[in-house]
Amino acid sequence: MWEDVTYDSFLFHAAMDYLKRKQPRLMFVGFGETDEWAHAGRYDLYLTAAHHMDDFVRRLWELAQSLPQYRGKTTFIITADHGRGSGLDDWKKHGEKIAHSEGDWIAVIGPDTPPVGERTQTEPRTQSQIAATIAALLSEDYHAAFPASGAPIADVLAGGETRSGRGRSK
Repeated sequence: MWEDVTYDSFLFHAAMDYLKRKQPRLMFVGFGETDEWAHAGRYDLYLTAAHHMDDFVRRLWELAQSLPQYRGKTTFIITADHGRGSGLDDWKKHGEKIAHSEGDWIAVIGPDTPPVGERTQTEPRTQSQIAATIAALLSEDYHAAFPASGAPIADVLAGGETRSGRGRSK
């Protein structure tokens, strides 16, 4: 239906298969269907896609915890593209000129992440920090290699420390 986005259900099944076959230590999944339905102004399908995404996250986590080779060993970073505006019209949009669209949703679940539950950040986070966070969880320093990138999101790392020692102090 869209040129550059696949249905989340296809992505989910590919992720489940990959998890079973490749035994990753970390898995990044970026769902995008909610964004496409919002741009189309289809709030009904936006809500359906969000509901499905919640179920997909649950099923991925349950699969990982049901397999001894993954239980307590695999970290998931899951996101839903980017933030949205609000109100009767702006919920369909995002970008610098759309108020309140700077918010983003990200879940980081796994043994390398403190289980602190849902949080609302008071300090800004950007998508540019996701690659650095993935690298930090794999004991690599992406930000050192690519200084223009964002720094890792320290508070999702155990102890709040990155490999380079940046982040929250212990």
